[in-house]
Amino acid sequence: MKSPISRYAERKLDGRPDSSKVVTSTTITLLPPPPPQPALPATTDRENTGNRMARVLTILQAEPERLWRSREIAELLGDVTLVATYRQLARWTEKGMIKRVRTGRYAAITQMSLPLRDQRKR
Repeated sequence: MKSPISRYAERKLDGRPDSSKVVTSTTITLLPPPPPQPALPATTDRENTGNRMARVLTILQAEPERLWRSREIAELLGDVTLVATYRQLARWTEKGMIKRVRTGRYAAITQMSLPLRDQRKR
């Protein structure tokens, strides 16, 4: 059975023409390119792995209120790939050395002072 009224018969007022129009001119606007992003290194320097944790802690503790992105940390380190940075930050978070505030954001752990126990034997 055919429908007597087409469901496409009613046009909405969205500014489109009802029929084809001939294009007579075109305007092209050139935008300046965005500033280049610094490239991350392609390899990881395994000699700096032990020193890297101290460098990351220094970065995080320099601005304790800031939520650092993994990419920002990798760029500041400069000697590690982004994937390796993800893995190391995840490992250090599991060990409790740094904290992950939310997905991809890290911060320094604020030091809490614990009361000292009496070390003398009774």
